[in-house]
Amino acid sequence: MNGLSQAAAGNPFAELRRQGVVLLRDVLEKRSLVRIRTAAERCFDAIESEKAIQDRYGFNPFSHSVPAATLLEFGCDGWEGLLAPLRVMRIEQVITDAMGPGWSCNREQSWVRKKFAPRPGVEHRHHFQGWHQDGALGVRFSPEPGEVTAMTALLTCWIPLNACGVDSPGLEFIRSRQSGLLHFTELDDLTLRQRFSPEDFWAPELELGDCLIFLNGALHRTYAHAEMGHDRLSLEYRIFSR
Repeated sequence: MNGLSQAAAGNPFAELRRQGVVLLRDVLEKRSLVRIRTAAERCFDAIESEKAIQDRYGFNPFSHSVPAATLLEFGCDGWEGLLAPLRVMRIEQVITDAMGPGWSCNREQSWVRKKFAPRPGVEHRHHFQGWHQDGALGVRFSPEPGEVTAMTALLTCWIPLNACGVDSPGLEFIRSRQSGLLHFTELDDLTLRQRFSPEDFWAPELELGDCLIFLNGALHRTYAHAEMGHDRLSLEYRIFSR
């Protein structure tokens, strides 16, 4: 099914509800994504060459990201234009099924990110994100694990701006829906691989035009290996109910 299971092809929301993540193949118009990618390239070129402007653009050096709205200063035509991927029928329908009709994209929590290939000479730039759940946004954890912590209600729509998962860093998921947050002490790779089955771990190969949608409890991290030779750009929208 070209990367989309039969369940997802017929009802992507069923796949999302069951596994916490769904991949929609080739749903986005590539020319518009190339324009966004060009703006992202200009943005990161400016930030990486002139550190004095990093604070101005809200640059996060750990995740090597800036708020998506920053791209408006580098060639994107308006915030509504930047939100165009969310209005694609197949994407919009999955979001509405998951969040209800009264959802909105949070401008302050939507990001464009750059991840560097793990090649010699850029080790200090890697900052690969370890296992986490987006539902931990704004949550304060106790020092020790205890009761399952309630998650922040949100949905993530993640769009690669270039092919990734083979020759550039992608994402890896644990396809097992979680009803609550794991404590940060439970998120190391060894512990998770003991807890979940090997077939639950999934690192999809993505192309320009693809879209990942995942729930707040979806466990995921940056996927990278030493043979990768190219960097990755991605756009991430955070969706909340109104």
